[in-house]
Amino acid sequence: MKRIFYLSSLSALLITSACKTTKPAVGFNSGPRITGSTSAPQSYYDAAQQREPAQVSGVSTDADFGITQKKPVCVAGISSEKVANEHQYLNALRGPNGEKINYRRRGSCCGFETPNGIMGYGLLDVYELTWEGSPKPLLVYINMYDSGPLLAPVGLTLAKP
Repeated sequence: MKRIFYLSSLSALLITSACKTTKPAVGFNSGPRITGSTSAPQSYYDAAQQREPAQVSGVSTDADFGITQKKPVCVAGISSEKVANEHQYLNALRGPNGEKINYRRRGSCCGFETPNGIMGYGLLDVYELTWEGSPKPLLVYINMYDSGPLLAPVGLTLAKP
């Protein structure tokens, strides 16, 4: 009985926390609503938390890439560890002048259909990026379920190998 209640609650959460994406699921609303963590900014450059940065191939020329829910960064091609892929990708990014980036997960939003998700659906994770001298935080949308080109959003740079 607990299992049925849990699955029903999870399904309701997926449906109610969704927003418009390139592959909308029937019945999902169109208002972006981020739900989840409001933890303090953190840096994953500490030795205890360090993961090798992902091999990001360059900086996107598309101004919307990574910073809108319609064009999220797809990180599933890095490894089979979904959340670790997000951190490896974020660890490869730097500010406009090479500054180290601090990031925090703001939560999830933007339900979409994917064969790689839970019951055929996935949610985007939203991270807030800051760096020394940044005028305001930058929100980056990440799809942990699907693979795609690993590029930095316009305005950011990459860690030197």
